[in-house]
Amino acid sequence: MSRSLVLTAAEKASGLILSITTMAIVSRILTPAQIGVFLVASGIIVLIEAFRDFGVATYLIQARQMTPPLFRTAVTIMGLMSAGLAAAIWALSAPLARFYGSDELAQVIHVALLAFLAAPIGNPLLALLRRRMAFGRVALIGMAAAATNAVVSVGLALAGQGMFSLAWGSVSAAAVAALGAVLASGPLPSFRPSLAEWRVMMPFGAWSSIITLLGMLVESLPRLILGRMLGFEMAGMFARSVALSQLPERLFLGAVQPVVLPALADRWRRGQPVAGPYLLGTAWIIALQWPMLVIIALLAEPLVHLLLGEQWQPVIALLPVVALSSLFLFPQYLAFPVLVAAGRVRLMALASAVTLPLTGLVLVSAAQFGIEQVAFSLFITAPIQAVVMLAVTHRCIAFEWRQLGQVVLHGALLAGMTAAPAAAVLHWTAGTQPVGVGPAALACIAGLAGWLVGVTATGHPIRARLARLVPRQWQRWRQASSLR
Repeated sequence: MSRSLVLTAAEKASGLILSITTMAIVSRILTPAQIGVFLVASGIIVLIEAFRDFGVATYLIQARQMTPPLFRTAVTIMGLMSAGLAAAIWALSAPLARFYGSDELAQVIHVALLAFLAAPIGNPLLALLRRRMAFGRVALIGMAAAATNAVVSVGLALAGQGMFSLAWGSVSAAAVAALGAVLASGPLPSFRPSLAEWRVMMPFGAWSSIITLLGMLVESLPRLILGRMLGFEMAGMFARSVALSQLPERLFLGAVQPVVLPALADRWRRGQPVAGPYLLGTAWIIALQWPMLVIIALLAEPLVHLLLGEQWQPVIALLPVVALSSLFLFPQYLAFPVLVAAGRVRLMALASAVTLPLTGLVLVSAAQFGIEQVAFSLFITAPIQAVVMLAVTHRCIAFEWRQLGQVVLHGALLAGMTAAPAAAVLHWTAGTQPVGVGPAALACIAGLAGWLVGVTATGHPIRARLARLVPRQWQRWRQASSLR
């Protein structure tokens, strides 16, 4: 599984680099309000996609047996859902534009809906590739789609297409992903419409759609609420602070779930325990995410200046708050793979149904007082989500709370040992001018050194992996040097 993680991480890393580059360029061309309009539109589309996919990809990955009728049923259901939901949201785009007070919102939604044409072809084929654990091919497809999104978005933004550049970028990426899935799949299975296995797939799809919708609502709720209550500019500011705080998630944790879900499903089918792998995965997640989040909080000012530009100054105050509140979200990354592998997806729906109204109530209340209060409200909503996710996961796999506590304690020590030297460097180089690239780079190096010391001192499981990786890379470097 480690090789699969490396391949998937390479895809996520390349996609992250392209995304950061795109963000840095586009944020200097478009206004926060323009980006806010696109993000509200994409938030609406994401909610519709939860029903459009209907849990097809997840079901194909975890199904005990893959048969041609099952695949054809999956494709047919996704095609019908895509057509029906695209028509519905197209009809609702005008009322939504009036609700938010922006005619351009409807036009952006119309463009973004074109991506629905590619989903019934690309998504089931990508699910089959993941089921076969062909993560190398999936990674190449993801890289091609990310590159297409970046080139199209930046090119159209430079051409003066405004917020529509981002919408066309996402549509182009979906088309490339579908084409890549077709080319990478070899002999294609039959796409002839069929509903032969609908009785098997519908119950799972319904619950999976509800789960995904509720999860996406929790994620999209801030931008949808802020777009209506505080305007598109504030929605854009808040969304950019969230995007920067999600850099560790996209770099490391985005590689975890696509690999962990098939692996956990395979262990569950074989009757093997999953509590141990769950705790190990959680330890890796915390060890990688938490130190990066505290570094992001410390370096908010240079990050915003480097990646966003001068027109995004309010994000400097928001980013540390959003990043530190994200420390509480670690349980959510493995909860879905565990519950799907165990066939207990209804527990995920229950968890989301509990957290969603509480999150919405807190965010709406905080929005009455301004954008900063919305950011601080995450220190209320994030722990609520964490407690609920841990409760439903424990009900499913019965891990030891004491062992989880040790994992969290080690992660906190790593985060502290990363933050301390980085903060010391920033204090030592502090002056009247904003933190520059040089001091920020020194702080990152100091933080990395502190993290390595922490990994060694705490005996973290990641230490063994590093101990094997570093000599191997050193040996390769020496061999390459001798050949020269």
